Amino acid sequence: MDALEKLNQQINREVALIEDLAIEIVMLAKKGETDIAHLRKQHLHNSLNQLEILHRQKGLWSAVETLNSQGTLQKAVEEYAHQT
Repeated sequence: MDALEKLNQQINREVALIEDLAIEIVMLAKKGETDIAHLRKQHLHNSLNQLEILHRQKGLWSAVETLNSQGTLQKAVEEYAHQT
């Protein structure tokens, strides 16, 4: 499994967690359990931050794969190796 596949799986898991947390927050709010809802809100915030990081990583890996498929990455590495 390559890096992009792993990132896509992580993104899907994080999105599922975010969906579950959002549903749970609404249910807790309806029951008046706001203290637990606030705790879940913090978990939701953390998951959203993690999702943002994963999307940035995916963008970087996509760029690397594109450069690699064009041979650009190999040329850059070879040029750098000759400079040192």
